[in-house]
Amino acid sequence: MCCAAAANPAAAQTLPFDRIETVPGQGWDDETPPAGGWQAITLPDDWSARLPGHDGIVWYRLSWTEPQDQPLQARDLFLRDLTMAGVVMLNGSEIAHDPQLVEPLSRSWNLPRYWRLDEPLLRAGRNELLIRVSGLAAFQPGLGEVLLGTPEAVQPLYANELLMRRSLQWVSIGITVVMAVLYGMLWALRRSEVTYGWFSLFSALWVLFALNYLVTSPWPFETTGAYQRSNHVFMLGSVAAFYMFALSFCDIRRRWPRMLMAVPVAACVLGLILAPTNLVAEVRATAVLVALITHLAACALLVSHAVLSRRAEAVVLAACLLLSVGIDVHDTLVYMRVLPGNGYYLALSSCATLLGISFALTWRMVQDMRLVEHFNQVLQKRVDEASHRLAEGMQRQHDAQLEQTRLAERLNLVRDLHDGLGMTINSHIHALQGEETDSRRDPGLWALREVNDDLRLIIENSAFDDSEDLGERIAPLRHRSMRLLEAAGIECRWQLEGLQGCRLSSRRALDFLRVLQEALANVVKHSSARQVLVRIAAQRGELQLEVQDDGRGFTPEAANNPSPVPGMGLASMRSRARRLGGELHIDSRADGTRLRLRCPLAARPVA
Repeated sequence: MCCAAAANPAAAQTLPFDRIETVPGQGWDDETPPAGGWQAITLPDDWSARLPGHDGIVWYRLSWTEPQDQPLQARDLFLRDLTMAGVVMLNGSEIAHDPQLVEPLSRSWNLPRYWRLDEPLLRAGRNELLIRVSGLAAFQPGLGEVLLGTPEAVQPLYANELLMRRSLQWVSIGITVVMAVLYGMLWALRRSEVTYGWFSLFSALWVLFALNYLVTSPWPFETTGAYQRSNHVFMLGSVAAFYMFALSFCDIRRRWPRMLMAVPVAACVLGLILAPTNLVAEVRATAVLVALITHLAACALLVSHAVLSRRAEAVVLAACLLLSVGIDVHDTLVYMRVLPGNGYYLALSSCATLLGISFALTWRMVQDMRLVEHFNQVLQKRVDEASHRLAEGMQRQHDAQLEQTRLAERLNLVRDLHDGLGMTINSHIHALQGEETDSRRDPGLWALREVNDDLRLIIENSAFDDSEDLGERIAPLRHRSMRLLEAAGIECRWQLEGLQGCRLSSRRALDFLRVLQEALANVVKHSSARQVLVRIAAQRGELQLEVQDDGRGFTPEAANNPSPVPGMGLASMRSRARRLGGELHIDSRADGTRLRLRCPLAARPVA
């Protein structure tokens, strides 16, 4: 039979009840309805309007007729809700019974019911559905919509109600719990991020309030009234935390917006705690209105912040809030009985709000992390630069200390040579000069003077470091050679070009000065010249030396060993020129001699 109904869409239908009646019970312990006093009504029914102040039991009787001349078909019965607890009986047989039918009442107001009716409960002819409802006048007591029909017509309605009233509520609470824990931990780790703290508090209080849509017992409270009062306190606390979250998110630090919210919320909380029973309904309605206004004010702040800042996270949050505002207004109007029915869509509203806020806070956190990463990169770069500068500074300091040590050792060596070997040579020279010999012909005296001059050159060159200009190194030798040339009656002219900033290492400078010293010594000893020109120039990376006199010249055979001491003379000059990386050229004629040396300023690698 069910298959036949599914194959025929026209068979998917609901059946109207012949009659729907109600009668108030006599007491909380009634097990059967009164015999008389029934009156016809329509569903859904809220008896607080018909029976003001009635706390107790109300009976509902719904009847319909099944055809007797046709096979009996299975029927699906759907009871949308009843407030607060009840018993459901079909043709005298009980099919549902809530645990608590007296205070504290079971909470079945948001619990849809569904049954498949068949024989023997369902019978041909007249059928009677009897529902006993226990409720309190302050909490919209009554019976919701009841539908009877084929499974194809009724079951989708029940599935939709179960999804909206139960499943989505559980999903919403699960998401909210996760958000409360996650952002609560973030706030605990970073107390300065108060936005996370307010959102976590809002989520936690909202969970306590939203459980009202799911729990079927008022535990741990002893009465329905106590449970409802605490539930509305949680509602006010959650919207107050949401308002504080909005102020923190929008970076509003003024005091008066907080006071504007705190005063009415605190007044409603005190009213819920202290109000007598006969005024609870009015206080609850006021609390709901204050909560709605506070929530709308917070949403308005967040939407205006999104419009002004145009930040991505604020815009997404504003879009989610606009969706939730419409749902909140609908649920409030249903609660205030402006709209009929007992259907609330709080789960959709809270999910939209939570997802929007979570996206906004996560986006902000990601942006902050990016800023921190960028700062770390900049900081690391600066640390690397500072470390590099420090390493360079330490290297320079090390090089300076090493150079100072080398200079100190060099000066110590110079002092030892000057005070030791120099004094010994000078004493021997003076002793030989005092004897009755021709000093110019005495090879020993000549050798001592050569050694003394070379020692002077070494001492003078060692007094300089590698940072001294070549002109400063030449000055002592120039001064000493000028005295020797003048004593020999030779006029000497010097031309120094481009030597400022020209530097040679100590070893190369010594070789260069020894070539110059040997050239001038040869002029004094062998040329019989009257004039000599010394030209030293540094240009285009090359060092040039030229010594030209107007003496009598010499023959190549004499040039190979002009000095009385073997191993000295022109051969030594050529050897030093090769170490400098240059070549020595000598042009000697009867009217004079010209010596030229060209070498690079920078040292070349030795093969």
